[in-house]
Amino acid sequence: MILAILITSFTFVLSGALHYVIVSSAIRHLGAATWHRGRKLVVALCVSGIAHVVAASLYALAYGAGRVLGIGDLSSETPASAMDVFYFSLVSYTSLGLGDIVPTGHLRLIAGVEALNGFLLISCSAAMLFLFMMDEDKAKSP
Repeated sequence: MILAILITSFTFVLSGALHYVIVSSAIRHLGAATWHRGRKLVVALCVSGIAHVVAASLYALAYGAGRVLGIGDLSSETPASAMDVFYFSLVSYTSLGLGDIVPTGHLRLIAGVEALNGFLLISCSAAMLFLFMMDEDKAKSP
């Protein structure tokens, strides 16, 4: 259980830090760009999406590490491949919880924390994008 807590904590902190660095850097650079507002928003959305895929990938690596270390597995009709682990991570990160792949053992802790972290980071992206667009509106007003 201690190993699962360590893996989960490390992944939680790292994914949050990377998300912040990626999204805030993009918004800072886009704020200085002279592009059309719509183009800035599209780029900000794409960068935010990339940040979320990076975070889900970190959790997929955490599941892989947990499987190698023998603290749990992902059960499904067939043995889980690397793509299955990544798919499960994306489903957990977005809190969809489809149930076609199920964590066993202490990987359940990682899955639960990933859903919480995904919700927090998706909400954080929405807030940062909202503030970015509000700043764009203020810059345009007389």
